[in-house]
Amino acid sequence: MPRQSFFDADLIRRIARLELMARRVVDGFLSGKNRSTRHGFSVEFVEHREYSPGDDLRHLDWKVLGRMDRYYIKRYEEETNITAVILLDASGSMAYRSGTMTKFELGAYAASALGYLLHRQRDAVGLVLFDAEVRAFVPPSAKRAAVANVASRLLGAEPRGKTSLDDVVRRVAHDVPQRALYILVSDLFVSPESLSAALKLLAHHGNDAIVLQTLDEAERAFPFRSNTLFRGLEDRREMLTEPHRLRARYLEALGRFLEKVKRETTACAFDYQLLTTGEDLGPALSSLLAFRASRTAASGRR
Repeated sequence: MPRQSFFDADLIRRIARLELMARRVVDGFLSGKNRSTRHGFSVEFVEHREYSPGDDLRHLDWKVLGRMDRYYIKRYEEETNITAVILLDASGSMAYRSGTMTKFELGAYAASALGYLLHRQRDAVGLVLFDAEVRAFVPPSAKRAAVANVASRLLGAEPRGKTSLDDVVRRVAHDVPQRALYILVSDLFVSPESLSAALKLLAHHGNDAIVLQTLDEAERAFPFRSNTLFRGLEDRREMLTEPHRLRARYLEALGRFLEKVKRETTACAFDYQLLTTGEDLGPALSSLLAFRASRTAASGRR
């Protein structure tokens, strides 16, 4: 049965006291502070908005028009807010579930909660749903309708296809002209080279990032006992195994994989958090936000 909404009011309420802050979006300053409310077309890009009759066509975003066949105007302000782009993996592997929730649903709840908090701070929030390509793009916006636009895209999405993380990040970074806070939500079942290339590309352009890795509780614990047929969700491979013979090696390999992901993330000075279905999202997101706040405060004292 389809869910009515990915916005969990109780989850948002529990983490609302913590402020999501980007550390390197604007050189020498903490974004989200001392913002100007005077909007215009003269200084620095902050968001897109839909074209209205009478708007100056010089500010039409031709790249978005060519990709989406829709008209968007670039909007600027004198001092930028945080511009956040949520990158949510909608590839086939995110459809896996061993319990009541898929990895995609877990990621959608996390994305919704963080998007709501950012929007409450009057920051611009956008969404990219991707597999091997960009499947949906909601341009970053600080408008009241921004959260509703993100929600509508999430509700209509079904995980499918393969993943091409570095290609997607390269395209999105090219289409979002200003430095931003990227929130990557994915199981990260990609090659180490693809992950490394994607993170280094974001770091090279001066962006900040949060990496939320989503796993199913069965992927974490490998609880299988009897002979089990495993089927690939992004290809047609199948493997009949005796799980008790594989469990120790699987868990060892998983540990190495998770450690490598975290190492690649922290090497770029980005933040990492592991999310697991079957576990409460509140403590995980609260821990992440508290850690970011403490790092921001420490950098401000130096």
